[in-house]
Amino acid sequence: MIEQRTHDRSAQRSSSARRGLFFFTFPALIFAMSAIARSAHAEETCCNGPAVTTSSTLAAAQVDSQYDGSSSQAEAQAEPPSDDEIGMAVYVGDALLRSYSPDSSLVTDETILERSTYPAFDVHCHWSIEQDPIAMLEAMDRRNISRALNLSGGWGQNLDAMLEKFHTVDPERFVIFCNIDFSRIDEPDFGEAMSAYLREAKAKGVSGLKIFKSLGLRYRDASGELIPVDDPRLDPIWETCGEIGFPVLIHVADPPAFFKPIDEKNERWMQLKRHPDWSFYGEEFPSLDELFAQRSRMMERHSDTIFIGPHMGSHASDLATAARMLDRHPNLYYDISGRVAELGRQPYSARKFLLKYQDRILFGTDRYPGRTSQPRYRVYYRFLETDDEHFDYHEHTFPPTGEWKIYGVFLPDDV
Repeated sequence: MIEQRTHDRSAQRSSSARRGLFFFTFPALIFAMSAIARSAHAEETCCNGPAVTTSSTLAAAQVDSQYDGSSSQAEAQAEPPSDDEIGMAVYVGDALLRSYSPDSSLVTDETILERSTYPAFDVHCHWSIEQDPIAMLEAMDRRNISRALNLSGGWGQNLDAMLEKFHTVDPERFVIFCNIDFSRIDEPDFGEAMSAYLREAKAKGVSGLKIFKSLGLRYRDASGELIPVDDPRLDPIWETCGEIGFPVLIHVADPPAFFKPIDEKNERWMQLKRHPDWSFYGEEFPSLDELFAQRSRMMERHSDTIFIGPHMGSHASDLATAARMLDRHPNLYYDISGRVAELGRQPYSARKFLLKYQDRILFGTDRYPGRTSQPRYRVYYRFLETDDEHFDYHEHTFPPTGEWKIYGVFLPDDV
C-alpha cells in the first residue's frame, strides 16, 4: 500500500492556490443554460409534438450506453466476468502471476475532498425515471452540486414523465435535455416535425438537446446506410436549436483505442475484452477522422448553435487536436466527463490546456449524484483542486479504463 500523508479538507480548506475549480463560477454558457431552463419553464405549452414510440427509447438507451461504466440491458444479458475474474497478469518465462497489483513504495499526499470548493454544475448526468429526486438533492448537497443535468430525458411520454417527476420537486436544480427519435428520419416531414418537437420541449421546461454517439456509428435509415453526423436531413434540428437557444451536447466518436484492433498493442485491451461491443474497429464503421470531419462540417453550417463535445470531444488523448478544434469552432465547448483518467496521466499538458481554455470547458461526470457504483465526484475534485500525485482515477476493484495512475492539476481560484 502507498504510504500517504492524508489531509481532509472537506470541512475546512486552506487559501492556497490548490483550491480552485475552473467552471464553478462558469461563463456565459452555464448562465445561458440556466436562463433557458427558467424561461422555458415559465412559458405556456404550445403545439403538440410528434408522435413517438417508447420502445425506440429503450433501444436507443441500449445502444447508446456510455463506454465508461454505465450499463445497458444488452450488456446485462451478456453476463460479463465478475470483478474477481478481471485483473492484471505478468509473466517471466513459465512463471505467470495473476491479479498482479503491487504495492507502491511512493510516499504521497492524499487529499480527501468530499465536497468541491465552489458549487458545481454537473452538466453530464444520466438517470432514469426510477431515481428519487429527494434523495438526489440530498446527495447533491453533500457533494456541493448546485445543479445536475440529465441527458437522458427521452421524448414523448418518457420526457413528460421525467419533467413531471423532477421539475415538480425542483425545476432549477434538475436540468433536463431531450433526445431525438432517429427512427423517423425517412418520414417526409421529419425536419419540420423535429423542429416543432424541440420548440414544444422548450415550452415544457427542457433546456437543451443530447445526441448519442450512435449517430454516425450505428443509426441507419431505411436504405440501410449509416446516418452521418452532417446529414442534411438533420439541419432543421441544429438550426432550430440555435434559434431557441438550445445547447446541443453531441457525442461523436470515442477514444482512439476503440477504433484499433483488440490486441496486445491496445492500451484498453482489458476494457474492450469486457465490452467488445464498444469496439468500432472494422470496415463497417467510419474512421475517427471521418467522424470528426462530419462534426466540423455540421458545426460550420450552424455557427449560431452552441455544441458541447462530451468527453473532451473525444480528443482527451490528443490535446493539441482538442485545442485546434476549439480554435476552429468558436461555438464548440467540451465537458470532462469520463476523461479524468486521460487528462490526469498528462498533468502538465492538461493543466496548460485547462488554464488556456477555461471558459470553454464544462464540469461533468457521466454519473449522477448519489450513484454508488463507480462514483466519481471525490476523484474529480481531487484531480482538479489538488497537486496530489500517482493516485487511482477510479473507486473500483480494477482500473476500468486503463492501467495507469493520475496526478492533480491544482487549478487556481481565479480559474
